[in-house]
Amino acid sequence: MTASAHWHLQGSPVHGYSGEQARQLLGKRLDWATLETSFEDGRGRQLAVITNGERAMVVLTDAEGGLGEHLVDPHADGSSGGYPRSNGQIVTYADRDTVTFALAGRAVAHFIAHGAWPADVSVEANRSS
Repeated sequence: MTASAHWHLQGSPVHGYSGEQARQLLGKRLDWATLETSFEDGRGRQLAVITNGERAMVVLTDAEGGLGEHLVDPHADGSSGGYPRSNGQIVTYADRDTVTFALAGRAVAHFIAHGAWPADVSVEANRSS
């Protein structure tokens, strides 16, 4: 088992995903209009992606209940809506707190494969509300 194989869909620990498999799954789920995907690992961390088809919120939380972190686009302005949550809510996020869907897929693949974000993405600690 590779270091990346311990990441699986939340609630389904039977099948682990490599980074590239996770990226491909995000694309397939977008095609299926499943716009919220959560991976988890054997240490209790969760890697969640929610998309409106163009941009995506990518959040990593740790097992200790900490606030975690999320990818940001420090040069983006405005906000985008249309992020459907599994609880039925439709959410709007500041574009600064999201990245393009393509970048989200690439960043998730890299994180799962290497245990760290790619050097060219910006990450910010989550704020408490």
